[in-house]
Amino acid sequence: MKFFKVLSIILIVCVVIFIAVGIFLPKTSTLERNYVLNAPPLLIQNEILELYNNHLWPIWNTEDTSIVFTPLENGGGYRWEGKQVAYGECRYSLGVDFTIYDYISFRGEEMAETVWRLEGADPVKLHFELTIFAGQSLGARWTNLFIDRMIGIEIDRMIADIKDDLESDGLKPDTP
Repeated sequence: MKFFKVLSIILIVCVVIFIAVGIFLPKTSTLERNYVLNAPPLLIQNEILELYNNHLWPIWNTEDTSIVFTPLENGGGYRWEGKQVAYGECRYSLGVDFTIYDYISFRGEEMAETVWRLEGADPVKLHFELTIFAGQSLGARWTNLFIDRMIGIEIDRMIADIKDDLESDGLKPDTP
């Protein structure tokens, strides 16, 4: 009986700490990355748009096998729904300067915004910026602390794949 009393106290202390610290965590978090790709901006933009056609954020694909994706009516994104990941929407739009903007809502609330900015002709500097809005969600605020390890590594892998595809197709040789 004493064991359960101690365990209960430990659990209550952990919950209080989670809430108390979570209240003071930032409501937004931004992940930024910069890359250089040796390819024309239009080809890079098309590769990024292909990521959206394949449901850009692969985390939704792997955690819930019941997930269903539905294209948006205007073709600029998709909706998803699954038993474990609930539901959401990813909308994207194109800027005149090869910039791609996306907006992600989750359970009806705006959750994230991404900007893919392509600068230059060849090579192209790609600036990636993802901002996550945690709002009042303490869980999302805690998640924001680990944004680099959770999402940054995946973004680096996706850009490396794009770089390999574009630079190994004979478009441009790799530069040292």
